[in-house]
Amino acid sequence: MNITIKAEPKPVRPGRFNYGNINSRYGVNTLYFTRDGKPYTVIAGEVHFSRLPAERWRETILKMRACGLNTISTYVFWNHHNPAKGVYDFSGDRDVHAFLSLCKDLHMPVILRIGPWCHGEVVRGGFPLFVDLMPGKRTDSKKYLEQVRIYWKRLFQEVKDFMDGETVIGIQLENEYTGPTKHIKTLRRIAEEIGFKTPFFTMTAWPSGKPDDDFLPMMGGYPDAPWARGKHAHKPNNRFAITPGKTEDEIGADLHKNNVADQSVYDYVPYASCETGPGVQADQHRRPFISEKDGYGVGFAKFASGVNWLGYYMFCGGRNPSDRLLQESRITGYPNDLPVIDYDFQAPLSRYGICRDHGDRLRLMHLFITDFDREICTKQAYFPKWKSNDPCDISFLKCSVRADENASGYFFSGTYEKGLRYKDFHDVRVTFEIGGKTVHLPPVDIKAGSMFFYPFNIRIGDVDFDYILAQPVVKYEENGKIVCWFAQCEGLDPVFSVNGKKYPLDFSENGTEFGNVKLIVLSYEDAKKFWFIHHKPILSDGTVYANGETVFCEKITDTDLKNEFSLTKCGKVSLPHNFYLYSTGRRSYYRLKIPKDILKEHFDIMLEFYFTGLNLQVFSGKTLINDYFNIDRKFVMCLRDYQQYLENGSDLIIRTAPKTKHGISNAYNEIIIPLHSDKLELKKASVIKKEQVF
Repeated sequence: MNITIKAEPKPVRPGRFNYGNINSRYGVNTLYFTRDGKPYTVIAGEVHFSRLPAERWRETILKMRACGLNTISTYVFWNHHNPAKGVYDFSGDRDVHAFLSLCKDLHMPVILRIGPWCHGEVVRGGFPLFVDLMPGKRTDSKKYLEQVRIYWKRLFQEVKDFMDGETVIGIQLENEYTGPTKHIKTLRRIAEEIGFKTPFFTMTAWPSGKPDDDFLPMMGGYPDAPWARGKHAHKPNNRFAITPGKTEDEIGADLHKNNVADQSVYDYVPYASCETGPGVQADQHRRPFISEKDGYGVGFAKFASGVNWLGYYMFCGGRNPSDRLLQESRITGYPNDLPVIDYDFQAPLSRYGICRDHGDRLRLMHLFITDFDREICTKQAYFPKWKSNDPCDISFLKCSVRADENASGYFFSGTYEKGLRYKDFHDVRVTFEIGGKTVHLPPVDIKAGSMFFYPFNIRIGDVDFDYILAQPVVKYEENGKIVCWFAQCEGLDPVFSVNGKKYPLDFSENGTEFGNVKLIVLSYEDAKKFWFIHHKPILSDGTVYANGETVFCEKITDTDLKNEFSLTKCGKVSLPHNFYLYSTGRRSYYRLKIPKDILKEHFDIMLEFYFTGLNLQVFSGKTLINDYFNIDRKFVMCLRDYQQYLENGSDLIIRTAPKTKHGISNAYNEIIIPLHSDKLELKKASVIKKEQVF
């Protein structure tokens, strides 16, 4: 297969945007962002402080940094803080001031998404009931804007200390707004009058999609669409495709019809995203399973397509506050039923802080972006021209080149799309042309289902490489050598070429030296164990992070304490929240006995259950403390978050319900679960150790 990519560079102009209202170290032009005048890629991950125990905020921020993120984004849900007129709660897990103070201390910038309407699978989109009942909400209605102003004034008292252009670097107004931009401009005016200051005011670019010089437009895309109607596998679209198109036409389609603008309107604004999805939440009617490649693929495709502000939703899962019902549900007029408590989202970092496989893959890409930032974000993305414009046409290779005008750059290839089966591409020969220069990339066989990139015409140290057939991760200087770590491109043998001569790369720890450069390549699987903390490489299959100068590893061990626990089926127990099992089948009840003081002996215990039912709920006494919509027949619960309920050694009650053929409990499960079954079996009770690495 011969592929020609002809570059037509667009002029990069200084940004004449009105995105911010404060002088800061951040800047922007029509292609990329800057910090301190140097090219800079924002890598932002969403985590909701009010959906996490406050005692875990610090370690979560540190884990997100270890995963290669340099910014955090978070919703501030109106109804989490203002449940009724004149009633406010900024305490405990809702203490946004404490959260921002921690972010400031840890030098982690924040993007605040302050609504007023947010969504986030929260009841009424985050509106308190008294606002949701108002006529004219989400418009320039005077009465509505009066309530917005009252709430934002109170919120500002909590966040005003961080309006310095350093801590809060972005403020998103509204979300998925279907009306005229005039309303969002009104919201910005109100926010500025109150005192909100930021380098970037942002807005979601869907559903209307037309950019405005007053707001940085943010894109999105998810690996699946649990909000879609119907109980069947979701049809593929462009979400995994390497493509010049920046918008995705199905995001948020449960609440509105997207009116995607002509893509050319985005040619002279930097490519930024706020909802690149590395996971999705399970709804009652649809439960997609997010595999390693699902969770990695959308972010990879965005990066290959030229994104320079990579924002994920969600990067770390969480749980809803349990003091009142705060989940999205159909009985409140919204289209989806969500768990009362669980908001794990199948995110790269689970709600318990465990790094999943797609988190490992994303980390490698983020480390590369960070170490090669000044060159990669200045490189425009170029694409082959195919006869078919269908991103789901699997007969052609989805690929791109990000390169400069000296023909130095990176080749990206992606042959994975959830719901599609690519075939291998053999003898792929890519020719890249730019500014009168022609580069012939090495012929390769590209494996179906693979996603990778490699450099060509790149100088490292004192060596000019024709190409390196491996994915770069980090580089640093050590003992007079430039040390470069690479990950194997799936399906390719690692080799490099200098002056037209090819050299093999092996997987030895000593690496391969050439000139003043040492190249170390990890196998495709071993690369998932790579962490880079305090400029030191670490190989671990745990979750590694630094707290100050000390580096810790949280690791699921082989120690199984299953025999110390007891799970037995019992008779009916009188419990509340029965409706939210969403099943017409009979309920079953299980009693889980947990050894007293077990968490005094261990950092954490991860319980893994085999579960064949539709949904389950976990109670301590009459209090609902957890629930789960079955995705993959595996229910996981880590005990550290429930320490307050376990101190007296009381039992937990688990109530389960089966899937049935008809009615509300007839859900779509990507991983099939049987009908009329709700078997629950404790398979493991694994000890999680927290150890100091150095």
